[in-house]
Amino acid sequence: MSRTRSLKATYGILLVALTSLAVAACGGDNNTKGDTSKAQTQPAGSGYASSTTAGTKLSIGTGVHVTNTPTKAFRVKPVDTTQSVALGPKGYPVYTFQGETTHHLICQKTASAKTNCWAFWPPVSVGSNNGASKQSGIGGKLGTFSNRGVRQLTLNGQPLYYFSPDLASKNPTQATGDQLKTFGSIWHIVATR
Repeated sequence: MSRTRSLKATYGILLVALTSLAVAACGGDNNTKGDTSKAQTQPAGSGYASSTTAGTKLSIGTGVHVTNTPTKAFRVKPVDTTQSVALGPKGYPVYTFQGETTHHLICQKTASAKTNCWAFWPPVSVGSNNGASKQSGIGGKLGTFSNRGVRQLTLNGQPLYYFSPDLASKNPTQATGDQLKTFGSIWHIVATR
């Protein structure tokens, strides 16, 4: 089976899972516990800017294929382009959730698989806010806040997230979550200037 067909099969499975979540999910409850993840940086020579302070820097990934073709059922509008985008400390593209701020959280971790936004959109987390920085070319003010025990990065007051299918693909040069409507709002890739 070709790589394209294999990816289509993987996204088909994810599409079924996302469909069931989208039907049931419009938010979450507040009965959750935090979960931290260990941040990683891209290896030298990978085509991505390296982090000077491991696990706390947003960097720029150039030539990232941004598409939402694998998730057609949830897309607001088709996206299929190659562009420069912001990458989180793990080296994967990051997203914001339309209408969400640190004072108005929409994407939440819950105990229910049907409403657990974090299962598909894990927060971009860092160990501390000390040394959090961003590469020149990423517009906006970088910050952090505590979200369910996780120190989460923000850009202009909006929490940042990864998209689980991007992480599962192990391909940091592909972003598949832009312009998707799930969990009650629309996801946007963080593009660079």
